[in-house]
Amino acid sequence: MSAFLKRDDCLLIVVDIQERLHAAMEEQFKDTYVKNGIILIETAKACKIPVIVSEQYPKGLGPTIAEVSGHLEGIPRYEKLFFSCYRNENIKKAVKSTGRKTAIISGIETHVCVMQTAIDLLADGYNVVIAADAVCSRRALDRVTSLDALARLNVLIYPAETIAFMLIEKAGTDIFKQLSPLFK
Repeated sequence: MSAFLKRDDCLLIVVDIQERLHAAMEEQFKDTYVKNGIILIETAKACKIPVIVSEQYPKGLGPTIAEVSGHLEGIPRYEKLFFSCYRNENIKKAVKSTGRKTAIISGIETHVCVMQTAIDLLADGYNVVIAADAVCSRRALDRVTSLDALARLNVLIYPAETIAFMLIEKAGTDIFKQLSPLFK
């Protein structure tokens, strides 16, 4: 797997950023993971990278939070019960239909749904990138321990801004100008 991301090979999976789950996340990291998740969504849209959004049992956990949902106009949400997104047949089909082989993942919870999705994608031959500052858990130790374990499984762990700038590639472009306010 190349350490450098190429936009024509990537897709973004946004995992379960839902009302009741979000409310339980580690308090000091809530704003950070949401802000960086939005950076990834906006970068993906600007770079024409497919975005797949999951919602774990929305009847019980609520919809995607409004702050994120406002950036997902026209992007379908896939309801799931499996913790791994990739075990949901509709999500698996959506991932495969992109023809992309590198999955960038953001969302919650790092040590449950994000981690299981990453492991399943790896097992099916995908390259996986986790945005370390765009994932969260209820407890910081769970997030940090899971990211460490995923790195040992050959998942790339990058900050969201690093991912965004790799996908943007160059300053001075229309995409760079459009997205640059997000980095302030």
